[in-house]
Amino acid sequence: MKLVYDVIEDAYDDTTHIRTMTEQAQTPSGGWLIRTTLYSPHHISMNVTHLCKKKKKKKMYDALR
Repeated sequence: MKLVYDVIEDAYDDTTHIRTMTEQAQTPSGGWLIRTTLYSPHHISMNVTHLCKKKKKKKMYDALR
């Protein structure tokens, strides 16, 4: 299954050289996956959260333009 992710947050800190990016994708069942990735000079970490289907089908957050 290939999901289409929308970027909802993308930040970079010049002092620490750390970048965080948060994305959302709707699953075929109607739920949402929220994926947050942290990039630093020394490692990469990721957190994925699944939110169950709600009655409303609108996006959880507005995508960056």
